[in-house]
This record gives sequence, structure tokens and C-alpha cells, in this order.
Amino acid sequence: MRFGKRRRRGATTLQPRIPPTPGQWKALWGAPLRWLGVLLVLAVVAWAGYIGSERLQAPDAYPLRQVRIEGELRNLAEVDLQPVASPYLGINFFRADLDTLRDVLATNPWVEEVAVRRSWPDTVAIALRERVAFGYWGEQEMVDVNGQRFRPTQIRQAGPWPRLAGPDGHERSLIQTYQQVRALLDPVGLKLVRLVQDQRRAWWLTFDNGLEAYLGREQFEQRLRRLADVYPRFLAGQAERIAVVDLRYVNGFAVRWKVEPPPPAPAAG
Repeated sequence: MRFGKRRRRGATTLQPRIPPTPGQWKALWGAPLRWLGVLLVLAVVAWAGYIGSERLQAPDAYPLRQVRIEGELRNLAEVDLQPVASPYLGINFFRADLDTLRDVLATNPWVEEVAVRRSWPDTVAIALRERVAFGYWGEQEMVDVNGQRFRPTQIRQAGPWPRLAGPDGHERSLIQTYQQVRALLDPVGLKLVRLVQDQRRAWWLTFDNGLEAYLGREQFEQRLRRLADVYPRFLAGQAERIAVVDLRYVNGFAVRWKVEPPPPAPAAG
């Protein structure tokens, strides 16, 4: 029979606890500490940025002091724009609502395009493109070279501009027709000053010598060429007596003469 030490069932041998080495501590806590450092740096930067922004945008700091107008002005003048922009002077450079200023400037009928920006350290720069007028439209409006109608409050540029009138949406068509008439009739001594297309789409032409021509609705180009042919041959010498030339006839034209004043009555003797 053998005798020996009996081991307690389920018992384990205890090993001594070994403290982590410095390398193990670094591997365990290095990454979280680095991220914590990054977060602290970002928090400090954000706080500094907030404080700096508050100081930059203080109402009494960095006031706007002048307005600069950029662009060629013909019918606009600085006196039209300065009153709109001057309320922004004294406002903080960074807080001024320049979008609203741009929207207000864009309501001027002569302004085709406008941009507003800050110019360091104290300037509002207004860059604009003025609308280029082509002529009058109807009684109270004008039309620009792009066929856009507008209603100016003041006109500074010297004319003369032609007068156009026609149905809504025909603005560009009338500009092209005006240019076509001028190209054909200027060489024969007829300078067009008024072009009208009425509601029936019939054409009326008025020239600088007072003569009017009625071309009707059809065969516009053909009738226009007929006028260019007959005017220097038959009408130019009597133009001051002619009221209207009617070109609606197939191969000819009709003339309506101006009413001449009656001769004075003989003096009683």
C-alpha cells in the first residue's frame, strides 16, 4: 500500500502577480491618452476661436467707413447708390448684412447685375453692371438691348432713342425689325424714329421727317423694299406734304396728303 499527500480536489496553484512593465502601460493607455490630448487641443482652439470671433464682431469694433462703387455709370450716379449704402457705415465689418444691401440695390431699374462684398479693412465694395437702354417702349417704359422692359425713374444719358410699341413678349422681335428697317431705309434718306406693331399685328413706321408708312400685317419685307424703291423716285421731293404712305396694295401704294391750311381771305378794301 502506497501512501502520499492527498491533493485537495479542485485546488489550483497560485502564481505571484507580476506588475505591468512600462511598455505594457504605454500599449494599454497610449492611444486613449493621445485622443484625449487631441480633444483637449481642439477644445482650446474652439474656445479661442469663439472668443476671437466675439471680439471681432463686437458692435464697436472694425466699423465700415466708406463705400466704393465699381462699374461704368451712365444713367446711374453715385448719388443714387450712396443713400442706399450709407446706413451700413459704422456697422461692424463682419456683421453687416450685405445680402440685404445687394437685394435693395438690385431693385433700381437701371441695375442689370450687382455684387456687394467686404473690402478689408473698412470698405463696402459695390460692383454693378448698368442696363443698356435700346429705346422707349410705349408711353412710360423703356426696353434694353436684351429685350427686357423696365421703368426708369431718371434718365441721364442723352438720347435720342427710338420709340417702340407692340404686344407683350415681342420686345426682341421689334428690336430686330427696327434694325432691319434702319439698314434698308437709312441709305434712301428715311430715318426710322418710331416702330409700332398694333394688336392686329399690323406695322406702322414713323420717320424723322414726319412721314408715316403703313405696311399692314402681311408681306412685311416685300412692302418695306417697295418703300425703299419708290421713296427716292416719287416721294422724297414731296415728303413734307405727305401724311401717310399706305403700302398694302399688291403692286403699288397710296398716299394721304397733309391737310393744307386754306389760303388767307383777301383783305377788305
